[in-house]
Amino acid sequence: MRAVLLVLSLAAVLASCGSPQQPEPDEAAKPRSVGERGFTGVFVATGSFEDPAGPPPFQNTRWPANPPFTEWGAAESKRLADPTSLKACSPNGPVFFMSEVGIFPLQFLEAPDQIVILREASGMPRRIYLDGRRHPDDVEPSWMGHSIGHWDGDTLVVDTVGLNGLARAMNGVGSNARVSEDDAKPRMPSSEQLHLVERMRLVANGDLLEDELTINDPKAYTQPLILKHYFQRRPDIDMLEYYCNENPRDDEAVRGSASK
Repeated sequence: MRAVLLVLSLAAVLASCGSPQQPEPDEAAKPRSVGERGFTGVFVATGSFEDPAGPPPFQNTRWPANPPFTEWGAAESKRLADPTSLKACSPNGPVFFMSEVGIFPLQFLEAPDQIVILREASGMPRRIYLDGRRHPDDVEPSWMGHSIGHWDGDTLVVDTVGLNGLARAMNGVGSNARVSEDDAKPRMPSSEQLHLVERMRLVANGDLLEDELTINDPKAYTQPLILKHYFQRRPDIDMLEYYCNENPRDDEAVRGSASK
């Protein structure tokens, strides 16, 4: 049901934009909800399984069909494409967190010293520190890494390092089910060397959030990858409780469905 409502409401938002040109930053960033910068609220990724890019003018960047893999990256991509490589309910990293096409919303919560991003399908939040701190010299590796941010005008610039290199692929459906057009493309791995820089801003008069991701992982790729993903503001829905382990699938079930 959420997917249907998303398509209908997104079409209305884009139709109201009129011109295919993106609004100027000072107009785009008008606060539309509680919070100093207007980021506070619930957002749902645009696009669909059938059309991951979504409708113009605010289209998600498609994952490359021929990624610039290193030797390690190509081997890891092949390993991640095997459904039996997955560990049930294991977390994804920050790129997948901010790029999945589907029905699971994100919630942004603003405070003066940090922004917390919650994802309905994950019990693990992202915390972006805005208090002027630097990355620790001895940062403890983690699933989401260590994120610090600052404001460049109305754009939130987020720098993330300190990943543990254990996350699933950055693209595709988390279960490796072949339900999206993009799932036919190679799986995009990440390593402990991932350095992610994001530029987040509100566009379409605050109805959409744009996240430009620059992915620099020299262990996996020979050059940086730059993507844009969009999220529609959804004041009409609330975050629901989701717990992956409520519906576990054993290894035999995973292998059986993959072979069909």
